[in-house]
Amino acid sequence: MKQTIFLVLFCCLALTASAQKTYAIITGVSNYEGEVNDLHQSSKDAKNLSALYKAKGAQVSLFTSRYANRDNILETIRKIAKVSTSNDHIVFSYSGHGMPNVLCTYTENDSPMLTYSELFAELDKCKAKDIVCYVDACFSGSASSGLHQKGFKFDDSWRTVMKNNPRYILLLSSRADETSMESPLVGAGFFTRALIKGLRGKSDSNADRKVTAIELFNYLYKDILIHSGQRQHPQLVTSSRLHDTVLMSW
Repeated sequence: MKQTIFLVLFCCLALTASAQKTYAIITGVSNYEGEVNDLHQSSKDAKNLSALYKAKGAQVSLFTSRYANRDNILETIRKIAKVSTSNDHIVFSYSGHGMPNVLCTYTENDSPMLTYSELFAELDKCKAKDIVCYVDACFSGSASSGLHQKGFKFDDSWRTVMKNNPRYILLLSSRADETSMESPLVGAGFFTRALIKGLRGKSDSNADRKVTAIELFNYLYKDILIHSGQRQHPQLVTSSRLHDTVLMSW
């Protein structure tokens, strides 16, 4: 009997030690410094996505508006890097303004915004099976194409990070030369609205109750094209071997 009890206890401990965790950093900026650049739905988008991941048991760090600044985001990723394991999953989401190679995180008194290069460099330090990034921002496709405009210095160091560590699945709201839209009628950005619907099962094309990266992208693409009048084209940036990665079960 003692041997049996010991064996059961050992198995339980082994399962606990190898349990997969999902760490989600969800961010959105509606209220920027001043009033000129404010958005309507970005903080709401972040809260809705956060609620979905919490319901699925993820360990969520939510930052909206003034708290969704560069320092808070990078500090949180660094904390996750210290505790995450190779069995875990990392999710990063941003909703707000964007520029080529830059997420327009909240700034105050000319504090810096967060570049894609900085973001990927810190995420790359996390031990994780995969790293999923959802970006709902104008010019978000610049994270894949490298487009730059006059007045912006393009830093492509993120390319080296992703090439050397192909764990990334990037779902981006628009092409590098496109804006990303939000709708006051539906109370969300077109991308995040479709994203949440897709993760809840709308994108599950084979009805196995699992949403894969390629299923989600196919759903996003069709949904956003319809609602944007074909003015916004989401992008998927990842290795083909990660197309069948399960992003959420429903």
